[in-house]
Amino acid sequence: MKMAKGSARRSLLEFYALVFALSIPFWIFGAVAPDLSGYLPMNLPVSSLMFLCPLVAALILTYREKGRSGVWELLRRTFDARRVKRGRWYVPLVFLMPVVLLLEYGLMVWAGRPLPSPEIAFAAIPVLFVVFFVAAAGEELGWMGYAAERELSRWSAWKASIAMGSIWAVWHVIPFFQTGHGATWVLWQCVVTVLLRVLIFWFYGNMGKSILAAIVFHDMVNLGVTLFPADGSHYDPFVTSLLLAIVVAGVVFGWGPKTLARHRGLARKDGERFPKTA
Repeated sequence: MKMAKGSARRSLLEFYALVFALSIPFWIFGAVAPDLSGYLPMNLPVSSLMFLCPLVAALILTYREKGRSGVWELLRRTFDARRVKRGRWYVPLVFLMPVVLLLEYGLMVWAGRPLPSPEIAFAAIPVLFVVFFVAAAGEELGWMGYAAERELSRWSAWKASIAMGSIWAVWHVIPFFQTGHGATWVLWQCVVTVLLRVLIFWFYGNMGKSILAAIVFHDMVNLGVTLFPADGSHYDPFVTSLLLAIVVAGVVFGWGPKTLARHRGLARKDGERFPKTA
């Protein structure tokens, strides 16, 4: 049963406001304790620890709305792999972002950009995957676990992904600047952030509305950027945004903006590809 638009709008506003309010101490701490960033991957600022804020906001609001049972239901969706009925979707879920970054590296080499040889610490990949999985879960249980269905009750999947992606990008602006990057880098990274949210909605819709799918894709994004091409060096969000824009255009054209989950070449029922229940 779809949530009423007025109720969805109120709960969304509360969720987004709470996420930003909870993040303020992390932004402040990131500004006054920049030296601590050396202890985090890719020299991330301390403000990146705000990854827990969407989860905390979702848990607070879910407890108010559904009590403890709702909280446990939300947390259990961290590993809701049973929702995924088509295992082949795990292939693009895991490999899409690494392929995009590999193409980015190739384009930059072709353009004559000075780049180091790839130095991938394969032994560190499992550890980084677990670390980024925890961080991604902290975000996606809030963004997709709580807010996504409320956005979808008001908008098409395309509009919902753009709306949430824009808020997601704004939420990241202060940490982006605290990494030491300039305004141009931050602008293009915000574009990348919005495009990634569209792809997360795409996977979400085509993989049974699985939060695990959103978490794994988010994880692979962070893992790929961290390893590009050596400890996260030389990553260029402008090039990434161009490549992701091509992918997103293909997704919207191929699967349709309404659900991002009905391939134009396949005659399937709405419920089969984009189930109505969360």
